[in-house]
Amino acid sequence: MSRELNNWQELLDSFTETGVRRGKVSRIHQIRNNNAERIKLLLEDEELRVVLLKWMNHQVKRQRSLEAAKCFRETGNRQFSLKDYKASIEMYSQSILSCPVENEVELSLALANRSAALFQLDLFEDCLQDINMALTKNYPSHLMPKILMRKIKSLRKLGLMEDCRTTLQELEAAFMHLQVSEKNKIQSDIKVILMDDQGNEYTQDRDVEFDERIIPFCGENLFFKAASAALDIRHSIEKGRYVMANRDIMAGETLFVEQPNALVVLPDFQTTRCHHCTREKPLKRCPCLSCGQVWFCSNACRQESSCYHTVECGLESVLNSVGIAHLGARIVVSYGLDTVLAFLKDTGNEKKIPGIDNSYDTKSYQVMFHLVSHTERMAPDELYQYALTAAFLTLLLEEHTKFFQLASQEDRYLVGGLILVHICQMVSNAHAITEICALDENSERQERIATAIYPSASLMNHSCDPTVINSFQGNTLIVRAIRDVRKGDEVFNCYGPHYRRMRRTERIEMLESQYSFVCTCEHCRDTNTEDFQDVIYSFACPSCNGSLVNPSGSHPSAQNQMTLCRSCKTQQSYFTQLKADFEAVSLDARGTEAMNQGDIMEAIKLLTKCVQLRKRALFKGHPDLGKSADKLAQCYAFIGKYEECEKMLRISLTAVEQRYGRYSIEMANELQKFTDVLMELASSRNQDLRDELVRHLEEAMFIYRIHYGPWSSSYKELQSKKVHLTSLLMK
Repeated sequence: MSRELNNWQELLDSFTETGVRRGKVSRIHQIRNNNAERIKLLLEDEELRVVLLKWMNHQVKRQRSLEAAKCFRETGNRQFSLKDYKASIEMYSQSILSCPVENEVELSLALANRSAALFQLDLFEDCLQDINMALTKNYPSHLMPKILMRKIKSLRKLGLMEDCRTTLQELEAAFMHLQVSEKNKIQSDIKVILMDDQGNEYTQDRDVEFDERIIPFCGENLFFKAASAALDIRHSIEKGRYVMANRDIMAGETLFVEQPNALVVLPDFQTTRCHHCTREKPLKRCPCLSCGQVWFCSNACRQESSCYHTVECGLESVLNSVGIAHLGARIVVSYGLDTVLAFLKDTGNEKKIPGIDNSYDTKSYQVMFHLVSHTERMAPDELYQYALTAAFLTLLLEEHTKFFQLASQEDRYLVGGLILVHICQMVSNAHAITEICALDENSERQERIATAIYPSASLMNHSCDPTVINSFQGNTLIVRAIRDVRKGDEVFNCYGPHYRRMRRTERIEMLESQYSFVCTCEHCRDTNTEDFQDVIYSFACPSCNGSLVNPSGSHPSAQNQMTLCRSCKTQQSYFTQLKADFEAVSLDARGTEAMNQGDIMEAIKLLTKCVQLRKRALFKGHPDLGKSADKLAQCYAFIGKYEECEKMLRISLTAVEQRYGRYSIEMANELQKFTDVLMELASSRNQDLRDELVRHLEEAMFIYRIHYGPWSSSYKELQSKKVHLTSLLMK
């Protein structure tokens, strides 16, 4: 058990193994459409309850450490003495996070020290917030003059003279016990501060944020909250609820702008992201005044979070341990005990389907309850582990919060059943909130920072060739059409498996396993058509440059092996193309090695032969052809041969478009490189090339806008490039 106490999943696996032997897993699965009964069966098992409590209490106790808090603060002091104020702020923040709630003196010292570092960075408003918080936390009286002096200086910098005078009175009272020399020093400092009441006011720079208000296409739908008026909710026995276009929609139009119903910041980002809105606040953060375990970007977010954090306060490590199930519990806690019990006890609520029997209000608990959960379709061991987790969270609310203070035992089981429903819903409905993060000056990636639930967007069904693409502005989900949609067509999201990125058999297996349905999109339902991956990774036809069918039934290296061209239907030698590609593989490896060693001319020689072979041997959309051409383009760019570089990038562009599609982010990234090269040639080439450059810039900007939004660095970079080009053309 000692090993299991450190990991919730290991504990679940151990319980499941025992549950299978004792028949409990099958009993939980055999209970139909009664989640409260499942929770009751688990929590009335005394042996199970004891182990859950032991694990729970162990996790709660190991969360905070006075020693760790002191260590972080002392490290911060060393960084401060070296004038590395940003590093010291991070250490003081970690000290605040680690400090036990009951040790107010240590907490106040960390807050006061952080205020000193913030002051050095001219962050006077943030400095004042920390000072005021420290003063509410039993700050040592002998240090009071020092912190009050800092408060006066900050108020003076901000031009808050009335508050400054009030604090002066507090300071005078604080230094009554000081030695005469110390009093004189402070009085001298005060005179300096107050010498000039004019011309010294300071306005603290605040974070600049993109302030464009995104409005859905045709305005917001009055009956389908957060959705475009161009969309309707429809229902069928086969599909359940789904989203349909009630008019023609063009690629790029905004279809959903939705705030999360609930979210949970991932553990790796809990020290740098607001617990409530996910906003990044790397220096000054407002901790929870009680537990100090979570951060907020402002007092407003701290207050708004009270509907759930007053219950979760002090339990962050335990809740983190259960992963996405935390979000399931937060939904129940956010709505409150009275709301969820009232919903359950009104039997009509479970029969009314939001969006069909009434309007679709995303803030309604009825909307949350009716999201698809697939609870009854789950495998026995999977359902058992989710039920165990829901039982554990119910027990946590019983033992360590006041959430169930006035609830009967039966009501507690009912709530536990709801937590189970919401945990199961997360598997199918949760969204990962992502942000574009720079890896270096030439590359970036999407990073998951939180998990959230968006009830309106969740109504879109899956297709392996989706209609939309998702992006985020903070925690706001923005869904845009990635291709034209005709009136009456269904609007599809993609749950992960995409026909351009995964084989048909893998997609079907994954969707059935995770989401409990068999995909019937056009790329999955017709098993007689060839898989897209087979076409992309095929050899080229020597006659028409179409793609050759990959032969089966005999060894593909046989010299007499013939195969059919998909386009011109002629028989072609498979072995000839295979032999050419084997040679190209060797040339590519040697060319890459020469390139990495800085021997650019040798790399050009080898990669030129490689690209020539692959152009003859591989289908134009084959990734290997695109990669080799891209490497050769890099070599030409390095020595300033931009016309040759342009030729290679055209090959790479074709391969990327064939593989990922015209509006893919990969296409935008490739266009970004291509326009860089065209910019180098724009001043020395004809008007046609300049027109092409403008066209590609606009195309790349369009793709970045629908994927990442107009506030993204990639979009802004292209915007600047277009402005620069315009100025060049006007000369």
